[in-house]
Amino acid sequence: MADLPSDKVDEAKQVFDVFDKKYEGKVDSFYIGDMLRSLGIYPTQAECEKRGQTKKTGEKFLKVEEFLPIYSEFYKMPAKNFGTYEDFMEGLKLFDKESNGLMSLAELTQVLVAMAEKLEPRVVEEILRSTNTKDDAEGMFNYEVFVRALLQGPFPNEST
Repeated sequence: MADLPSDKVDEAKQVFDVFDKKYEGKVDSFYIGDMLRSLGIYPTQAECEKRGQTKKTGEKFLKVEEFLPIYSEFYKMPAKNFGTYEDFMEGLKLFDKESNGLMSLAELTQVLVAMAEKLEPRVVEEILRSTNTKDDAEGMFNYEVFVRALLQGPFPNEST
């Protein structure tokens, strides 16, 4: 089914069931990216939107049979397409002014909200909460711990 190994189909169905909040056999398309991240794939919002993810909840729903081909497509892509641990670390090192493994949490928040694929502040707050990322008395945090937590996922989804 969907050209995936049977264990991956089972895993995808389990994730789908978790996101099927009303047990109706369908999931809001808004959560396509969240489901993929729960499966260890980290696509951009733009990549998810190209494949049917909506910008708001309640606009469109999909069945597991529609989700499996989306997952299959991403599953077959090389991991380097999504950003690896090394990619994230290299990017965050740019903000490590003292080369001590720490960066400003306020600066990370600003970058995520204002640059490239902008995230809404509530999404950034959810990511920080989900990864248990907090700053110290000087406003700094260890970004390696953050990246490891980020790549472990999954993140709890919030109904909007």
